[in-house]
Amino acid sequence: MNDEKIASINEAITAYFKDNPKVEWIPVKEIMPQLIAAGIFYKDEKKGLPLRKILRALDKDNDLAKIPLLHAERKGVDTYWYFVREGAKYVTKDIILPISNKQQAALKRENSDEYYLIGLCNELLNEKAIHQHTFNFLWGDYHKDGKTRTKLPLDAYYVGLNTVVELFEKEDESADEEKAQTISNMNRSEQRKKYAQRKREVLEEKKIHLMEIDYDEFECNKENRLVRNKEADVKVLEEIFKDFLK
Repeated sequence: MNDEKIASINEAITAYFKDNPKVEWIPVKEIMPQLIAAGIFYKDEKKGLPLRKILRALDKDNDLAKIPLLHAERKGVDTYWYFVREGAKYVTKDIILPISNKQQAALKRENSDEYYLIGLCNELLNEKAIHQHTFNFLWGDYHKDGKTRTKLPLDAYYVGLNTVVELFEKEDESADEEKAQTISNMNRSEQRKKYAQRKREVLEEKKIHLMEIDYDEFECNKENRLVRNKEADVKVLEEIFKDFLK
């Protein structure tokens, strides 16, 4: 087994947990983008197969200890591989208590590309943003009852900098959810563009800075998810926020 590649894998795993402090453990397939970004693998196959091949070889040679953060969950003839943060404990799926839909949504948000980028912004600007902030003067269209409206949430608001950050990811306008009609009698894609323009106009009127960041400025995988190369991503953000960092 190539010890240099094993060392690189260990470095990438350690870096992942450092960059994602709320993550206690992760299936091996989910860390593949980081390993590809680090140049350890050229591409992914079958959700982590290149890495699983290495783990199986180590397992066969009784050398799993070479990857200290690796956890093998064995069920009969099958083995499920996970990486577990140092000092944390992997909780087997068999005894995980069910969580509510609200909790699932919260976990999904915290592991999202949006939260990752805002976390980098927080470090760069030395201020913690308010996620999904709303103002009393920024509203969506009226609901079907013609009387009620919902405040438009903003991805991040930095109170001390009087600045809003809005993130834009590439849309699949052919997807059914994008074609669905909204309360404004337009599809979701059209409504999203309409609300984005409304935010620009209202925030400018209120003299609140608006920074719009497009995901296309960062390295993404074929699913249009961020690869999360922190060093490269920070350089992009430093250029975006250069006027704030003077």
